[in-house]
Amino acid sequence: MELHQAPDQPFAVPVTRRSPEWGWLEYLLHASCSTYRIRLRSACSVANKRLSLEFDARCKGLLQLHAWLPVAEIPFGQTVEDICRNGFKAGHVGVSFHVGNLQLPSLYDDGRDRGGNDRGHNVKSRGRSLPAGRRLYEFLLCRVGAGRSYLVDKAAQAESLALPPEFDSFCVRHSPANEQVVNEEFPGVLPRHVLHHEYMVRDPAQALPVYLVHFEFDPEMPELLNLPLCDSCGLQAALVYCQADDAILCRPCDTRIHSANKLASRHIRVELNRRPNGPLGSCPDHSGAEADMYCTECKLPVCQHCRKLGNHSAGEAKNHRLIGLREAYQHALKESSSTANSMLSERQRVEQQQVAQLDQRLVAVQESTQALEDGIYDQVQLAVKQGQALAEEQASLFMADELEAKRQLEQVAWMDSFMEDHVKNLPPPDYLNAWLLHAKVREDVNQLGRLQQARASAMLRLEGGLRLVTDDSKVYSSEAAGTMTAAPRPRGGKSPPKTRFLLDG
Repeated sequence: MELHQAPDQPFAVPVTRRSPEWGWLEYLLHASCSTYRIRLRSACSVANKRLSLEFDARCKGLLQLHAWLPVAEIPFGQTVEDICRNGFKAGHVGVSFHVGNLQLPSLYDDGRDRGGNDRGHNVKSRGRSLPAGRRLYEFLLCRVGAGRSYLVDKAAQAESLALPPEFDSFCVRHSPANEQVVNEEFPGVLPRHVLHHEYMVRDPAQALPVYLVHFEFDPEMPELLNLPLCDSCGLQAALVYCQADDAILCRPCDTRIHSANKLASRHIRVELNRRPNGPLGSCPDHSGAEADMYCTECKLPVCQHCRKLGNHSAGEAKNHRLIGLREAYQHALKESSSTANSMLSERQRVEQQQVAQLDQRLVAVQESTQALEDGIYDQVQLAVKQGQALAEEQASLFMADELEAKRQLEQVAWMDSFMEDHVKNLPPPDYLNAWLLHAKVREDVNQLGRLQQARASAMLRLEGGLRLVTDDSKVYSSEAAGTMTAAPRPRGGKSPPKTRFLLDG
């Protein structure tokens, strides 16, 4: 039965402030923009059952990802309400979605040289201007059914290509610098891990609007993710505290200073966030008041005002179990360390194996390509060129699968790096809230989907009179040299037929 959205029915439902849903959205913005100077102003959950059913039917069993889409970059002149009520318009070009880091234009407006490093999707809109230099942004959070992706070097390249029938989306290859941890040229500012992948889908049912959010970026807010500079060199971010010297040090300076002699090597050093007598941080309900206790039932830090006149002074909350804030903080640190290795470990192991297999197959394709060229070059130069083209296509398919498998590993490392190295330095109230939200992000990544079975070997070899044979998802054949036909593989996940490209010998 076809479902319709009533014209007078709201297309979005407000999200309650300080609910787990609200906190998860804000935390995801912090991680995506790599800053704590963002505050969520409003959030609405898109309520469209028809779009949800269409998305679930189209993307069942496919890899699914969350992606932020700036409202100012919505294509084809659509409005937010159009998308929330009727879905995306994809057209021939498709709709582009970016996964990972967002680069807000107002984030680094301090005149320093950025060095050309790409910190993720470069958001074009500067947002709406607010007093005191603040900016208001409007974004859609979407679920994207990426499935198996066909790799291209540029987004413009995909515009002229037909998406092969066994693929669900295009994956745009970005700079290799985006696939690894890059050095941050702003001393003391972390994290350094950058994740940026772009997907293009042409089927509107593969993109589902989930949330509409308005958030504020305030450059005057203290950046809680900033680590202080090393007391010794004053250049690198401090990560270690030495109680004997009462100094905070970066890793290189810590090694240099405490390896100078036997006495210095005995100094006890701890991670910066574990230093004793560190600040406890502010109460979330009473700014300026220091939180000293933690409610184990509400999962909130509380201060003296909360217990005397606030939300824990009367009613059922008055009898909630409270523990010391430092005790709760230490317990959360211990729990985050113990679960970091177990969370998603089995999935990571499988994906690591798949990356290794794809890498071996890619090497095999490259090696067989060279052997193929050596075998046929003396017979006909045309066969060499056609063999190179076929081998490059096979390598591109495996590289697309390998890149996606690596991206899934990187996404886990990206989120855990954000928690491990930077969020730990937050004041305990912020850290405790962030840890709960981080666990939800992990669960979300684990449930959204995974790669399909790796494709079979694509080894090229020379047979008889210039016959190129590979295992692929298409079938090429020819009656005369230089002509090719292709038969698409039916969907369903079954093993693809053998591919042959025949040349008259």
